[in-house]
Amino acid sequence: MNRIEFRTFLEEFKSFSVEAFEHITYAMIKPDAVCLKDDILEDIEARGFKILFQLEYQFTDGLARNFYSEHKEKPFFERLIRQMTDGPVVVLILQNEGSIPCFKAWREALGNTNPANAAEGTLRNVYTNKLFGGPEMYAQEKATNCFHGADCVAAVIRESNLVLYDIAMSE
Repeated sequence: MNRIEFRTFLEEFKSFSVEAFEHITYAMIKPDAVCLKDDILEDIEARGFKILFQLEYQFTDGLARNFYSEHKEKPFFERLIRQMTDGPVVVLILQNEGSIPCFKAWREALGNTNPANAAEGTLRNVYTNKLFGGPEMYAQEKATNCFHGADCVAAVIRESNLVLYDIAMSE
């Protein structure tokens, strides 16, 4: 995505009403899975999501800490920050006009946060198998859950604004 396309999307994004956020979500392919981004993007679209925005972007330490600030007291926080700054992510704004809010549809497509508990065929199950040989590697801290998905409309708004602002300021 070039600067003009990003600016055009950003202007459109700024005009979204709160109700529009029922039909879009913030999503992310984490650094460990970016190597399979073409397959993943195709899979996302096959699951009924329209990709409104897509950009490979390098999270800084500050952005990662701000983005995941609700986890700062948890034991996995520093490992998560290292993971998120280890390479580029693929930032996504997805749309789904289904009967449930888009963030819920996306989280259902992802499966459980822990890939070992993710249902067969969910994105976390499929790509943890492809990338790491199986979800049991997650428990051994040898695998990641590969994706991020906002967990409510307020998080969609917060996360997308935070990351899009950071991208805009880095240009």
